[in-house]
Amino acid sequence: MTVSEEKTPSRSGFTWRVFAIIIFAAFIVIPVNMWVDISIGGAGLSDFAVLMIAAELARLFGSPLTTQELATLLVGFGALKINYGISRIQSAYFSQSPLLIRYGLQGEIPYWTATLPESGFFTSRSIWHPILRGTWLRLDNMILPGLEAFGGLSLGIINKIIYVDQEKLPFPHVQIDAAFCSTVAEREQSRLRVFSVSLIIAFTYGVLVYIIPNLFNISLIPPLYVDLSPWIQTILPGACFGIATNLPTLLPGLFLPSTVILCQFIGCIAIWVFGNWYVVTHGLTEFSKIYVPGMSMRNIFLWAYQYVWMMPTIGLSMFVGFVGLRPSTLRQVASTLRKGMKSTKMEERVFSTWLFAIPLACVILSNLLHIWYRAPDYPFFPWLPASYSIVISLANSLLIDRAAGTGVNVDLPPNLDNIILVSLNYNGFNGWLVSPVRISPGFGGNVARHFKLAQLTKSSFTSFLAFFFIVGPISVVFALLFTQVLWSIAPIPSPAYPQSNIAWPRGVMNRAAWIARPSGIFKLDWIAYSALAGLALYVPLSLLRLPAATILISGLAGMGMLPSTAVNLLLGYFVRLVLERIVGKETYRNYRFSMVAGISAGTGVAALIGVNGLLIMKSIILWT
Repeated sequence: MTVSEEKTPSRSGFTWRVFAIIIFAAFIVIPVNMWVDISIGGAGLSDFAVLMIAAELARLFGSPLTTQELATLLVGFGALKINYGISRIQSAYFSQSPLLIRYGLQGEIPYWTATLPESGFFTSRSIWHPILRGTWLRLDNMILPGLEAFGGLSLGIINKIIYVDQEKLPFPHVQIDAAFCSTVAEREQSRLRVFSVSLIIAFTYGVLVYIIPNLFNISLIPPLYVDLSPWIQTILPGACFGIATNLPTLLPGLFLPSTVILCQFIGCIAIWVFGNWYVVTHGLTEFSKIYVPGMSMRNIFLWAYQYVWMMPTIGLSMFVGFVGLRPSTLRQVASTLRKGMKSTKMEERVFSTWLFAIPLACVILSNLLHIWYRAPDYPFFPWLPASYSIVISLANSLLIDRAAGTGVNVDLPPNLDNIILVSLNYNGFNGWLVSPVRISPGFGGNVARHFKLAQLTKSSFTSFLAFFFIVGPISVVFALLFTQVLWSIAPIPSPAYPQSNIAWPRGVMNRAAWIARPSGIFKLDWIAYSALAGLALYVPLSLLRLPAATILISGLAGMGMLPSTAVNLLLGYFVRLVLERIVGKETYRNYRFSMVAGISAGTGVAALIGVNGLLIMKSIILWT
């Protein structure tokens, strides 16, 4: 934090109006974002839309919302537990997915891991099924998530010190949030004009993508992407390729640094187009045997990741995650935490040693008790799972926020602890189904990003934290209600919700592969080779004084991205170059975040109308 920022007083945005709006938002945002998550991927499309509506209503009543109130509401939207009910369905799907047959695990999954098929829960499509009613108020469903949230706050404190205070990373997505809050609250005419025009353009496109298909059952544009894989495979067998049809995939190209955009695109195309082609044409790995000409992008994304790219991605992720663990950085973190303990200001006492250490210890101890109860044969208990939780949580936390500070989304792949079990030749069963806890740096959302937002909007960070305790319980209730509505409309996963039809089977495959350990997947030496490849790139890039960490983390983000998304990212960048030439680079730079915020809001308004209209019509049909 700079001296000028320290002298500028912050204001709390937690007011009675904010509380009333979040109740309204629970009815509006949760079903839209839930549908977005299982249909087109991502979430938060309607946050700006709801905030804009709330701000205009407040202005009509003669009491405009302040920048700080709008920022607090954005934090509250991030704390909404949208997937609380969906996660129960996904857990049940794991136990009865037909993919388990391929791994010889059908009927082998225990009840405490996933709701079993014989319970009838998954086929009932009822979130109120008796098998679940007894679990809502169980202590492990109430206390453990709370402990994990405090553990996330602990790691977020470290990231705040490193990436916000020391390295002062830009956090581009937070810049968009701050631009939205100030534009709507202060109503600067030039920025408001850019915001409004962008909103109208995005809403017009959203009518074609969200409103007409949902309300009139007429599909004008594919809901997720146009799959060009069969065409490109006539030239490059094994490759997958496409163009995304949802407008938000263009947005990062409008504001991210060109290095980040190009490295993401290169990382994606390198493995999913040319990498897959090389593997298939040279008969490498099991994927070359599974592949058939004309295979869809969805299936290639599932099978090529598991047999070819999972191990290299793990190795490179671990290298990038630990890059930030420099001795000088850790010394500065320790010094800041000690100073926080002595401060008399609440805003500074939040960042203290005790608030960092105690929650982290509680989470790890409760997780160890769970492992001891379910898998007493876990190797080298308790030292192995405890040390894993500390090291991997820290590495993953540093990776997540370095990526966020750069403008991309990356984290370590799940189930890394199973690599250790594979290397130790663990022959038990339950050890594969429990996992040392991996804590993410979040407390009602990402701590470092929230603190950056507090800086940019001159808001109180502690009011953000307090709002978490209000939003959580409220959102759980509404999440359950709207989960039931969506599940009644169509099965989940199914083609009616395209993203779940891609992501959920991939999740089952990744999890089942660790348990069954089929041949051809677990090439542990590939992890080491990819980590060494990361080092081989990092050293010369650093010597050339290039942003080595940014380049590697952007390439890593591209490796986990569908080619259709990477293509749209580049298209967004080309649109940006055209706009810079038309209006000038400086003018574009001044208004880019207002434009992106307007596009997000316009898309959100269209999704809000389309999805809620669909829910209302289906609910009427179900009740008649």
